[in-house]
Amino acid sequence: MEQDGQCIDRDADLVVLAGDIDEGTRGLRWARESFPDKPIIYVAGNHEFYEHSWGGLLDELHEQATKLDIAFLENQVLEYNGLRFLGCSLWTDFMLYGEQRQPSAMQAAQSWLNDYRWIHVQQQDIPQGMDWVNPGTLVPELTQVRHQESLAWLERELARGGPESTVVVTHHGPHPNSVPAQYLGDPLSPAFVSDLGHLMGKAKLWVHGHVHSSMDYVVNGTRVVCNPRGYAHRRGGQENEGFRSGWLVEV
Repeated sequence: MEQDGQCIDRDADLVVLAGDIDEGTRGLRWARESFPDKPIIYVAGNHEFYEHSWGGLLDELHEQATKLDIAFLENQVLEYNGLRFLGCSLWTDFMLYGEQRQPSAMQAAQSWLNDYRWIHVQQQDIPQGMDWVNPGTLVPELTQVRHQESLAWLERELARGGPESTVVVTHHGPHPNSVPAQYLGDPLSPAFVSDLGHLMGKAKLWVHGHVHSSMDYVVNGTRVVCNPRGYAHRRGGQENEGFRSGWLVEV
């Protein structure tokens, strides 16, 4: 099967898309057109929310995914062929470099990342106790809260099932090993990856996106993989030369 030159392994049981496919709900439509005969698991990346309401788009994604028979997961579980798939965007806690550097990591993210310019926030998106946040554009404190909610949910779900039958799908990275070599020590890396080392060993496989480099490593028995195409070049090709369009991962 091919879509825009991307060859898909026909033997795959299902397709996992870990976010940043397109803005809004367009990625869902692309996914169903690209893989018409395959079950699809999809979590939202940060790019899906660009020029959209942070909370409102989640409702739209769920609605559109239902129409297209796609499993869109946000703090939700899908059971398929004896496996449990736990899915969420995850976001980050900005603590990759430790608690003392968390404020500077959040400030760097707000200053330099488009997430905090192009994602819209409405009053209903602001949790109680955060009255100082005004409707308008997203702030790091809100993504931090969303991360805390997703982390608490993951911890509960991972405690309920055995690791051999559990797969986690997130957009943001779950371990420092997911930081590409060229971004080690970068002030923006805490907005891409968290250190969830305490969860390693509680799932057989962890699939993530967000970083634009391929990843495949094992921590405490959990295999962590990332297979991003990256940005498409106007003259053809893709940003990540290590991208494998037909990559088949067995669980």
